[in-house]
Amino acid sequence: MSGKRLLHLGFDGMNLLLLRKFNAEGILPNFADLLERGSANRLLCTIPAWTPTNWASVLTGATTGTHGLGGWSVRAKADPWDAPRLRAEDSGAIGAETIWEVAGNAGLRCFAGFFPSSWPSRIPGGYVVAPGFRYPPFALAFPELYEIGADLAATTPAAAAGALDPTTTNLAETGSDAPLTTVATRPGEAGEQVADLTVAGHADWPALGTVIVKGAGVAAVVRATGAAGDGEPVAVAEGAWSDWLYANLPDEAGKSHQVAYRLRWMGADGHGVRILRSEAHRTNGFTDPPELAAELVERFGPFTGIFSTSPRPTDAELDACLDEYRDQGLWLARAARYVQEKHGWDLHFCHWHLFDTINHAHVNPLDPRGPEHDPDRVDWHLDAHRKAFVVADEVLGEYLKLADDDTWVFLNADHAMAPAHRWASIPALLEQKGLLSLKSGDGDIDFATSRSYLIPERGSEIFVNLKGREPQGSVAPEDYELVQEQIIDALQDWRDPNTGKKVVALALKLQDAQVIGIWGRDNGDVIFTFNRGFGWGTPRNQEAIGPAWEALHGSQIPTSEKGLLTNMGCLVTAGPDFKAGYERDWEETGLMRMIDIAPTIAHLFGLRPPAQSQGAVLWDLLEDDG
Repeated sequence: MSGKRLLHLGFDGMNLLLLRKFNAEGILPNFADLLERGSANRLLCTIPAWTPTNWASVLTGATTGTHGLGGWSVRAKADPWDAPRLRAEDSGAIGAETIWEVAGNAGLRCFAGFFPSSWPSRIPGGYVVAPGFRYPPFALAFPELYEIGADLAATTPAAAAGALDPTTTNLAETGSDAPLTTVATRPGEAGEQVADLTVAGHADWPALGTVIVKGAGVAAVVRATGAAGDGEPVAVAEGAWSDWLYANLPDEAGKSHQVAYRLRWMGADGHGVRILRSEAHRTNGFTDPPELAAELVERFGPFTGIFSTSPRPTDAELDACLDEYRDQGLWLARAARYVQEKHGWDLHFCHWHLFDTINHAHVNPLDPRGPEHDPDRVDWHLDAHRKAFVVADEVLGEYLKLADDDTWVFLNADHAMAPAHRWASIPALLEQKGLLSLKSGDGDIDFATSRSYLIPERGSEIFVNLKGREPQGSVAPEDYELVQEQIIDALQDWRDPNTGKKVVALALKLQDAQVIGIWGRDNGDVIFTFNRGFGWGTPRNQEAIGPAWEALHGSQIPTSEKGLLTNMGCLVTAGPDFKAGYERDWEETGLMRMIDIAPTIAHLFGLRPPAQSQGAVLWDLLEDDG
């Protein structure tokens, strides 16, 4: 058995082409060191090119059809429509053996930090820290933006700018911005105004602190006091996160837990002062073993998992986002180092979402031929990417402290992002073709008459509403393939009225999707992926096809690439046994794949690959290439 270690760093959304550009500028010393002694290659993503689907393939070496995690949830077709669905954050959503289980059962210890599908732990004898990512189980209050002013009406939640119908697929990919809540003030002492920071949607919960506004009207935020803990005031300075505040909040079962959160003054205008509250995350129990959480919080402070604001459209939002991701990345790296030094681990895996967040906001404007390109703003958008890489370089440096001469380093991105200037609504198309029926008023699916349906959090699939299989089915079994063909015809004939370009690059019956690694009784009956330049969701003009809100990765064919903007993932490898400076000629010999990572790791440790692995060892990366 090898005595070497693996440091696997999952930098979600990192673009290899932009990495090379900024590295050439000489501003990324830690990336430069890794690239000089290692090799960097593009990776072929899964369909859809989504975070949970790709990371499941990385862990199992299996395609979507085998591990079954084709999106952000898992649902059996035979389940009632309103039955609870297993979210991608749940370890049970992956229907295949993981490299964690193989290594753990062989006596090696694995560490997973903020990794999707890691909770409850499936790591025998290992460690899980801060599991996530989209709906982390230990976040009790999601981020919120408060607008505080003495002249405002009573507190009313409002939709965040750019937020769309939550049933659309784009929000399954991007999530939504923190809700904006306007907060009225009441008179305090010596002319001060006082505002309580409540939690949107939880009127029965205690306020998460009190903000005191001093001066005429709305002049300045002076301090905020937590609803629990020592009750001492905490300063809130403009453009910086406050110290930690603490409160007690109930979970879904009603049990009270201590949570930690921070505040940030985002500025003031004629409408009032804007205060951003971070996610309120539990301070205990968010690890396996559970007692590890207290040790980590004592040494490194509380953890937060979800970024609090989108990095657009101003420096204030961008800086707040980058600051938060920097703190999160350093926290995870230091936690991994603490566990390594105190307890020891052989295989390390982490997930960090900075680049994906930056890409959604700042990819489309970089395309010089796209409608969102503004020559006066392009440098600002490019600099947002540059700043993100500088933050990542600092975090990478902290992680590389864990790597000695006997450590294999895998720096892995599950995808990046190419421009998507046109969005297309699959529900609108299917409704136009008489394949989807929606109820008037609420827009819910009318299963009594609908021949097909969609699950927004499984974006590349369309389901036939089959009688005898779905509890709500309406399509007779003898018409099953006919409906499949009607759906495929609709997708393949769909063209953008502005350009005449085909919207869909590929559409297959489930029984034919074996050729792209998708099968299984609970995957969609039609599998498709959009053409280059298209995203799924409701366009700005609310029509079937129209202007985009932002760039998307999951919708497009994984090989989409335009200039320095690519949808493909990447893998940087360094350490003993790995070639330095090697790059596969992927256009001649084919791309490396997400499913090749687990069997390659297994080979390095002398282990068998995960039981359902369909990948291959990346022999051409190794000095002894077989």
